[in-house]
Order: sequence, then C-alpha cells, then structure tokens
Amino acid sequence: MTTSGTSDFSLVANQIIEEAFDLCGIGSEGEAVNADMYARAMRSLNLIVKTWGTSEHLWARTSKSVPLVAGQAVYELSPKPMRVVECRRKVTASGIETPLTEWARAQYTEQPNKLAESIPVAFYYDPQETAGSLYLWPTASDGTASAMTIELTYLRRIEDFNDSNDDADLPQEWLQALSYALASELALKFGTAPAIASKIDQRAAILRADLEAFDTEPASIFMQPEYR
Repeated sequence: MTTSGTSDFSLVANQIIEEAFDLCGIGSEGEAVNADMYARAMRSLNLIVKTWGTSEHLWARTSKSVPLVAGQAVYELSPKPMRVVECRRKVTASGIETPLTEWARAQYTEQPNKLAESIPVAFYYDPQETAGSLYLWPTASDGTASAMTIELTYLRRIEDFNDSNDDADLPQEWLQALSYALASELALKFGTAPAIASKIDQRAAILRADLEAFDTEPASIFMQPEYR
C-alpha cells in the first residue's frame, strides 16, 4: 500500500465557503453563487471563528515574557489576549518560576496601596475592547525588576479571514466542523429546506462536541488538602 506521505491538508476561506454551500445544496447543481452570497458567507465565517475564540482551545494557548518595571502596576499586553491562563514570576539567573495568584477585579481594586513595591504575588487581567491590561500586586521593586520577569500563558485571538485564499487559523481537524458550522448559518440565511437544515445542525453539533472533548489535556490533576 502506498500512502501520500503527507498530512498537511488544509482549506482556504473560499474552499470552506464552497463546502458549506455544497452541504446546503446551493450551487452544487450548476446554479450561480454570486459575489454577494460569497461576501455574506465570508462575514458569517468570521463571526463563527470570533465566537469560537471564547473557548479555551489548547492550540490557541501562547506564551509571552513581560519585562518588569520598578513601581509599575499596569502592563499593556499586545496583541491583546482573550484571557490570561497562567502568570508566573521567573528568576532570570536560576530560571525558577513561581505561580502568581489570580485575582478578580474587586480583589485588586480593594488593595489600599496599589503602588507598594516588593515581589509580585498576584495578578488581575482586564480585557477591554481595544487593550488588555495586566495588573500586578505589589509592583516590582528595583531589585525585583532587574532580577525577574513575568511569564504568561494566555489564549490568543483566532486570526480573521481577510482574503479568499487565507488559510484557517486552526488545526486541520477543525475544518469539517467549521464547514458544517458555516453551513448551518448559511442554511438560515438562504432558506435551505428545513429537513436538510436540521441534519446540518445536528451534524455540526456532533462534530463540535467531539472536538471539544478531544481538545483537552490528557494529563491527570491530583489535589490534596494542605495540613498545617
């Protein structure tokens, strides 16, 4: 048996849109799919990936190092993360990393002295519309700033489809689910027969659920009470 020897299959935006139209039975028998229909489909495609970006996908986790500045409480993160998953302080000389405690907004705002200088022990991430602000408490002292950095693990944003030849910014195993999710949207937009639309919706839900179940870390987490 001879196999291809490759595993890099992918679809560009135009092909995902064509696949979705095919599933809806639109354009598959020679009828025209005009430029306006493609434009509407592209808009729906971008809306879907923006919504999917709110889920904690393993493949969207990214690492970033943030230099510390003495006395600075707020660090603007660019590009803006969807969410900060982990925040650690790292000793530059030894490489030893220590997790920081994540605070809610109220916990940070209730601190009476936000500019106190020492070694950061807690963080709060504020994802605003145009900027992502990382708050550290306490702020770094001169000695801390010169000896440590902050290491982040965060969820990055899924990239847009700006052109018909743009690849999808997600793993290839998600392409079928994305095609069905788009088909589900297009079935509503273009009046696909209810029986076909229902089958598309069911298949889209199954594919998404299967992938969400797979997109988790296989390692076990063990917890035990702390005795003093």
